[in-house]
Amino acid sequence: MIITKPREPIKVLIADDHELTCLGLKTLISKQQDCQVVGIAVNGQQAIDLAKSCQPDVIILDIQMPVLDGHSAAIEIKQFDPYVRIIAYSSLANLPMEKNNQSTAFDLYCSKDISSQDLITAIDDLGKLAQSDKSQFRRVC
Repeated sequence: MIITKPREPIKVLIADDHELTCLGLKTLISKQQDCQVVGIAVNGQQAIDLAKSCQPDVIILDIQMPVLDGHSAAIEIKQFDPYVRIIAYSSLANLPMEKNNQSTAFDLYCSKDISSQDLITAIDDLGKLAQSDKSQFRRVC
């Protein structure tokens, strides 16, 4: 008989400078049985600090934020945690064009008008990848 360990919840960090967006995302994600919001940041520097302390699997990161923009924050976060998956979350109308001009620090680009179900699916898919990669890294070390 094979006993499988239950999967850990996907740890999600939300980073957006709009309070209502953060609260909406937190409510949506918290309703998911296999997801856990581990922090909310209102600027890029806070996102970096919380990513270090909370070690999320997925970060939903607004591109345009005060103190430090999302792109710069994503690059710095990937330097200390290459396994975290980062979703660029933006209201910019030219998001696909923006994607071509950015580095690979973002794993996925989502417009803020994405459906709730599509965002949850993206979080779940990326979270599973992050957890798998982190698990493989621990086995090697």
